[in-house]
Amino acid sequence: MGLLKIVRGQDRADELLSRSFSKGRLAHSYLFAGPSGVGRLTAALELAAAWMCEEEKDGYCGECRNCLRVFKFQHPDVRLTIPELGSTKPEEIANLLKSRVDDGITPLRLAGNIRISIDRIREMGERLSKKAYENKGHIEIIPDADTMGIEAANALLKTLEEPPDETVIILISSRWSALLPTVRSRSHLIRFRRLNEDTIRDILMDRLNLGKKDAGEIARTSDGRPGIALCKGSNPSETENGYDTKIILRELVECHSSRAAVAQATRISGKLGREGSLEFCRSMQTFIHDLRRCTLDKQPVVHSESALLGFCVDDNACGCGVELFRRAEARLIGNGMPGIVLAAAFTGMWKCIAGPGRNH
Repeated sequence: MGLLKIVRGQDRADELLSRSFSKGRLAHSYLFAGPSGVGRLTAALELAAAWMCEEEKDGYCGECRNCLRVFKFQHPDVRLTIPELGSTKPEEIANLLKSRVDDGITPLRLAGNIRISIDRIREMGERLSKKAYENKGHIEIIPDADTMGIEAANALLKTLEEPPDETVIILISSRWSALLPTVRSRSHLIRFRRLNEDTIRDILMDRLNLGKKDAGEIARTSDGRPGIALCKGSNPSETENGYDTKIILRELVECHSSRAAVAQATRISGKLGREGSLEFCRSMQTFIHDLRRCTLDKQPVVHSESALLGFCVDDNACGCGVELFRRAEARLIGNGMPGIVLAAAFTGMWKCIAGPGRNH
């Protein structure tokens, strides 16, 4: 077993981190890149626990005082800089952290057009300039690091260029290309990937004691992200109010006009809301990407081949679809209105599928 005991399926990330840790050669800065819900934050906490653990040399015990404090967000030398609004109150952050500690799966993300301000980065820099409380150094974790503005990113760059001794900064991002190139170049990239249905099914069976059938059904609609599956499995209402990407895409393919595509988008956005629409756009990208691989006679990454059968969508339409829903995701993150954003993506996708021979 490597360094990661909780996060499963991320073998390459585990190998890279375990090798560096065992040799005492951790980088000063890491970029944990990948979609939300695949274990990036948990992996960062596991690395921090290994750094601070009082008992284990090649990992962490999970039971000593330092390990417990790390996973409860109480260790004075393991800190998080969470994106927030200008109006965010300290108790909102505290409640969010408590929810994560209680269930182990709550995403550390506030609603709205959140960001990491230059003031927060300056506070972090000042903190790192001081001696660590436990004399073991500092671990700084920055979720959604791509929400930094130019000023905040440049302030962080100064710290990355001259990092304090015994300090590890972990940037977490699902849109790592949105980070300043200079920030990316000074961070060691660790990729976290979506998992296949079988792996997620097994995680659900182990973590939530679900039966094989129920776990499999949830795994199929989790977009390859175990965090999403665990949220659905822990809260049945999430599954009832969710969506089946395959069914929605099939309905879109069968639309006879762009008006029907807009009506479908309006209905779905009204049902899902902003956050649900955001997750839907990510799921559509994954599904269409796997569909495209099938059209090219390649093995799908996340979905089973049986789930992808029966779609008359060619390679060009698939490529167009992935890009359309990627843009929709970016617009929703930028506070776009879900109904308008999904309507644009659905009509664009429908036109790619329909071609010139149908009534637009």
